[in-house]
Amino acid sequence: MSDIKIYSGTSQVRVMEIKNILENEGIEYQEVNKMDSSYGGVFGEIQLFVAESDATRAIELAERVEE
Repeated sequence: MSDIKIYSGTSQVRVMEIKNILENEGIEYQEVNKMDSSYGGVFGEIQLFVAESDATRAIELAERVEE
């Protein structure tokens, strides 16, 4: 099985909201931070991945978080 990307973006606030929701639902995730620390949010992105078996539910939950 492979991990599925459920979020990719630059908003650290949105990432925290999604992570909190996933934790409350008991869904394990992996965070990959590709942000360039020298330019604080200008270059790169933050990605969240979940197991394939949790992907559908996690995507539904992530989409509920407002941008």
